[in-house]
Amino acid sequence: MAVTEQQKRESRLRFHLFLFVVGYGVFAFIMLHVCSVYNTYEQFVIESIEQIEGFVDQVALQMQEAPIFVPTLRELQQFLFFSMFYFVMVAYYFTTRKKYMLGKEFGTAEWAKRGDIKKIMDRRKNNNIIFTQTEGMSLNTRKTGKNLNMLIIGSPGTGKTRYFAKPNILQANTSYVITDPKGEILRDTGCFLQKMGYRIKVLNVIDMEHSDGYNPFEYIRDETDVLKVIDCLIQNTTPDGSQAQDPFWEKAETALLQALAFFVWYELPKEEQNFSTILELLRMAEVREMDDEYESDLDLIFRQLKKEKPQHIALKQYSIFKQAAGKTAKSILISAGVRLASFNIPALGNLTSRDTLGLETLGDQKTALFVLMSDSNTTFNFLVAMMYTQLFDTLYHVADFKYRGRLPIHVRFILDEFANIGQIPEFDKLVGTMRSREVSVSVIIQNISQLEAVYEATWENIIGNCDSMLFLGGKDIATLEYVSKILGEESIDSYSISVSRESLWKHTSSKSFDGMARELMKPDELGRIPDRDCILHIRGMNPFYSRKYRLESHKNYKYLYDSSDRYFFDYRNIKGVKMAGRDLQFGDGDPYHHENSLLRERTLDHDFLRFPEIKFRLIKKVKRSDSE
Repeated sequence: MAVTEQQKRESRLRFHLFLFVVGYGVFAFIMLHVCSVYNTYEQFVIESIEQIEGFVDQVALQMQEAPIFVPTLRELQQFLFFSMFYFVMVAYYFTTRKKYMLGKEFGTAEWAKRGDIKKIMDRRKNNNIIFTQTEGMSLNTRKTGKNLNMLIIGSPGTGKTRYFAKPNILQANTSYVITDPKGEILRDTGCFLQKMGYRIKVLNVIDMEHSDGYNPFEYIRDETDVLKVIDCLIQNTTPDGSQAQDPFWEKAETALLQALAFFVWYELPKEEQNFSTILELLRMAEVREMDDEYESDLDLIFRQLKKEKPQHIALKQYSIFKQAAGKTAKSILISAGVRLASFNIPALGNLTSRDTLGLETLGDQKTALFVLMSDSNTTFNFLVAMMYTQLFDTLYHVADFKYRGRLPIHVRFILDEFANIGQIPEFDKLVGTMRSREVSVSVIIQNISQLEAVYEATWENIIGNCDSMLFLGGKDIATLEYVSKILGEESIDSYSISVSRESLWKHTSSKSFDGMARELMKPDELGRIPDRDCILHIRGMNPFYSRKYRLESHKNYKYLYDSSDRYFFDYRNIKGVKMAGRDLQFGDGDPYHHENSLLRERTLDHDFLRFPEIKFRLIKKVKRSDSE
């Protein structure tokens, strides 16, 4: 059990009280015999050492012959007189007692010793995550009592990929989800992962023709998931620093997109459930500023839906949008269209038309999911943020409802360039709850300001839920000050000399010694640590000043492209990783005009517009029946 300094002082106080009580018993026993011997031999006079020795011998002899006796009144009076001195001495001790913490007056920070890490490391090296050349931590969180979440801070060129990401992938002891902005991690480690039996999946928003398919609708289980997907889309397609003058606009736009998403998810067959279909529906919407009675094709569809299912949630959300009229409604439609504009690009529409990622299986079998995204163009990063949001939800659901709370295979997220991913809703809460489900994240950033910019209100919670922090180097002042503060202060001795001169030939000097506080490492010192060194801070332990991990020292290094050109991995040759939706055929003139689309025409010449469970008659026929 952990013990504070105050508890230690209280424990010492109780022990001292116990000693004084026991000491008083011994004192009483001896002094009563001394008084008895003294009264027996009143003529006894101490004039020499021999006489003192004789008196002591008499006291010792009486203790042996009559250890217990009844003292006389005079002996009791003499004993009480001497006891008074004893209690005065005890009272003086406790009243003058100080709260000394020698060597700890100003701080207790100190560097950890080499052997301190052994208590949280597994003897089997493959069962550890790698921090530095000499430090690591067991994957068994029940043994260590710590979560596996990490914060890695390092400016460009400090080796976040080489000294951290690659060594941990070479451990091959978990499933991995890896943000790979440059594609180099996949290129360098792909052959090794295939050799170790990993399934390799790729979400590539840079070269979409060579990507697994990712359809967000594939991972929607209930109405709450629909709301999360649309909220994530809104959150990550809103320009930084922009804020609508009237929140009604954004809320109405959100309601419209939610209505379309609910409609697609509930009423369309699986092959039509995607964002391209939502965009097609949005195109069917039209507002005429001078004609409030005008009904667009989309209005007619929802009117027919109201007849069939008047309590449909899509209708409820659509009615919120319809509260806006004329110019306001038109602006909302334009804003929603701009927000979905990316899906006008055929490659993105194809990528999201089907799903081959199989996110629900990452905790079942060893899988490496690589997320290739641009570190300079954030246009499609909203899709990455949406995928991460759904991946966390899916893993939580599988752990809770399929495996009774813990995934059989640990899933580890290595999130390089984390600040460029976009905002994952409620990420701070996820970081705080994933440990029990065998999920962990390694958040890799260049500086603290990056994290603060994306998660302005919750960035401290995210850091607080990472039990380990690895600082690889940097020069950002705010980051250096933050790391310095985390390392803490130590108590040091100060020595000063003062010299005063009365004349050219005469002077006096004085020396003084004192204690003072000093940061374990000042910010400017942190900015000057050598490139080969790093600092590791683990909750509940002293910080480690260590060497960065040498990639070449790993036993599996020989299987990397870094080691040999023969291990170059071309992800374009992975079976199944091809242009998502390439097998779909498109009509002429409209890249989103699917041959088999249930919304294939807007000329209103077809007999039926079909949906599961209900059939929507041709809008023209709806109008005709209304007129009749």
